[in-house]
Amino acid sequence: MLLALVLALTTAAAAVPDQAAIEAEARKIESELIAPCCWSQQVSVHQSPAADEIRKDVRVRLARGETHQRILDDYVVQFGTRILAEPPAQGFNRFLYLLPPIVLVAGAGLVVVLVRRFAARGAAARGADAPSPTPTPAEPQSPQRQRDYRDRLEDEMASLD
Repeated sequence: MLLALVLALTTAAAAVPDQAAIEAEARKIESELIAPCCWSQQVSVHQSPAADEIRKDVRVRLARGETHQRILDDYVVQFGTRILAEPPAQGFNRFLYLLPPIVLVAGAGLVVVLVRRFAARGAAARGADAPSPTPTPAEPQSPQRQRDYRDRLEDEMASLD
């Protein structure tokens, strides 16, 4: 008889959901739902009678033992996927999640190609327009060339005065 009483009490205690767990799960669900009065904020932060009603309903349903997904599914049936803060990726929406990484990789590739192309054009331009090598001091210069250089240097120095 004592064993049956202990077993009944432990079963009853296990059946009563933990209030802290219910509150944590309720807050999670509220952050996943949009307030249906104006569709602008999550239920967890929105201040309206509709949001208050959803908050109460979520806690009651969790206390009854309904699952997280079951509650979300019922709200989707009632209001459509618009009620979800993060709609499920279906159809074309799946590709929208891939778009930013694809654009990032394509942009980086384009930058690499353009930098290489501009560098090659610059190297080709330097090769075509390369000045003839100037004589180094070790190379002998003609006396005429030395006079021309001295005259040009004196003209430039005079223009600075």
